[in-house]
This record gives sequence, structure tokens and C-alpha cells, in this order.
Amino acid sequence: MKIKVDRQLLLTQLSYISKAIPTKTPLPVLTGIKFVVAEEGLYLTTSDSDITINTFLPLEVNDTQVIQIDSVGSIIIPGKYFIEIIKKLNGDNIEISTFEGNYVTIKCGRSEYTLNGFDVTQYPNIELIKHDNPIHLEKQLLKTIIRQTVFSTANSENRPVLTGVNFRYDADELMCVATDSFRLSKKLVPLNKLHEPFNIVIPGRSLIELSKILDDSHESVDVYLANNQILFQIGNISFQSRLLDGIYPETKEFVPTTFGIEIKANYHELYNAFDRAALIARDQVSNVVKLNILPEEGKLLITANSPEVGKVEEEVQVEMISGGELRIACSALFIIDALKAINNSEVIMSFNGDMRPFILRDQYDETTIQLIVPVRME
Repeated sequence: MKIKVDRQLLLTQLSYISKAIPTKTPLPVLTGIKFVVAEEGLYLTTSDSDITINTFLPLEVNDTQVIQIDSVGSIIIPGKYFIEIIKKLNGDNIEISTFEGNYVTIKCGRSEYTLNGFDVTQYPNIELIKHDNPIHLEKQLLKTIIRQTVFSTANSENRPVLTGVNFRYDADELMCVATDSFRLSKKLVPLNKLHEPFNIVIPGRSLIELSKILDDSHESVDVYLANNQILFQIGNISFQSRLLDGIYPETKEFVPTTFGIEIKANYHELYNAFDRAALIARDQVSNVVKLNILPEEGKLLITANSPEVGKVEEEVQVEMISGGELRIACSALFIIDALKAINNSEVIMSFNGDMRPFILRDQYDETTIQLIVPVRME
């Protein structure tokens, strides 16, 4: 195998596939990159058993030749070292070749490296699922769904199904829900004649890594489901993830639909006030802040107290929509995460008492809600 390839384009491909290179694995070959040179171009594959990423770089990009192939072939190249070497090399083109004994030579300018590779037959046979009935989603929509839900997934493996986001499609509506039992994020997306009904749980880590690959273009993503796997086809990038086993809990009854107290506040004022209060609250184990709604004065008081550090009081002007005075406590970090997912000029906060879950939402977007469970005040 011998190939000469554009360095910057190779680096771009490596930035995609690096997300599936494991740091620890019982199979040392998985720490490598499956490097396949075919007549039509270059295929790169990495996998950590949960996520598999495959990219294809054609011979020409925008009518410019970016790959010159002297001979085809394949090998497994040590991923960590290969990526670092390509980053540090100076030059527009890199020559990569193999010779007997699974050795790889990398040349660029006056630099030359030789790495010990693996025989390609040692790499697990990973099939990328494809069929004739994909789901089509806009990139921006998929990025938004991930941004507005994935932070609410559980970090603990005590209930593995809660470490993922539940994607449920039925009756022309896609419902995406994430919860760690202390907060919940929900996104509803109307999608006509999308697919047969499905109810799946995608690992939160997979969605986080996927979002790093999705750019800001308005192209669509083809989504394939089969054999407890999901594959996202993004141009020449295939991103495949396993799905989580288990039944996701029903959350509909957990989300209130009527409220006794509602306030409206400016997004930036609210976010900045909680962000400042969190400087004191984060010194506590649960990052607790206390909220005091004062309807007669038209304001929300946010306080936090740490015996070791000090205390803080923030005041935010609010518009009362309904209800009266309320004192409630919650995690400052949960509210900040929820506000980051809203990111609009006006925020509605809805309450039903000091120990009942409350909701934050964008005034102009009823398809997305952020629910937070309060904590008991001392």
C-alpha cells in the first residue's frame, strides 16, 4: 500500500474518527485506525465497541485531486501516535506506505516515521447498518435536540437506561426525553410520515460525540435503525452506536400541565444572576440556591449561603403571570443547564409549590421544557 494525501483533509478525517478510539480496551487492535486504500479513495474506521465511525475521502474534492494512489491495501495504524504525528508534521502532502511485517512509513518534507501496525485481519468485523428506509432529519434539528436534552442524562450506571436519551416516534411526533430522576428535559418535534413507530434509547455519550461532528450546514442526516444499532449518515461520515437495553420509564405523568404560580423574566438577567449565585452555591455538595418570588415587588430573589465562603443575594425583575409568593430551593447548576438549553429573550418559570417539580421554558417555544425537582429547604 502506498498513498499520498492532502494533510489538512486527512487531519479533518482524523478529527472525526478520533472520537471512537478507546483509551482502555481488552483488544489492543481497537486502539488503532483501520486504514483502507481502495481505488476510489481512502476509508478510515475506528471503534470502541459502543461507537463506530467510518469516513471516506475520495480522490478529488471540488475538482481538485487530494489523493494519489500508487498501490491499494489496508493496515491498522496505532491511532494515538498517528494522529499526533500528522498534527505536528509540516507540509501540504503526506506519503503513507506499508511494507512487510505490518510496518507503516509516514513521510512529509524532511520527516520520516516508521510505526508498528496490526494486521487488518485482527480487526473485528463491524457491519455498518444500511437499508432502504432511512429517517431523514435536518442537521440543525438534530443538533438542537441533543443540545436541549443530553445534559439531563444520568452519570451513574445504577440505572443504565437513564444514561441515554429516549427517542420515541408515534402519531407523526418525535418525543425526545432525558432524565436522571432529579431533572428532566423534553423536546417534541412534529415529523409527518417519518417512519414506522419506534421507541429507542441512545447513549448520552454517543449523542455528545455525534454533536461534535454535526456542522452548521442545512443538509439532512440519514438515520438507520436495525439490530439494536443506530447509524447516522452525514455525507461521507458514518456514525454508528449501539442502543441501550431496557425499557425507558414513562415520564408523562411526572410533567405537570397546570401551575399555580408563573413568572416571566429576561433570559440574560436570569442567567447572569444564577451564574453569579452559583459562585457561592458551588462550594456546597448540592449547589443549592434559594428562590423567593415576591409578587408585590415584582422581583425574584436568589440567595446562596456557604459557611466557609460567604453568602450572595441576587435580585431579578419579573412579571407575574399568575399566583403569589413562593420560596423554593434547587440546584443552581441544574437551572444554569436548563437556561443554556433555552437561550431566548424571555423565560417562563412555572411552579406548583415548594416541593413540587417546576418547569422552565422559552416563552415562544412550547415544544421544549426543562423540569427540575426542588430540594427541601433547611
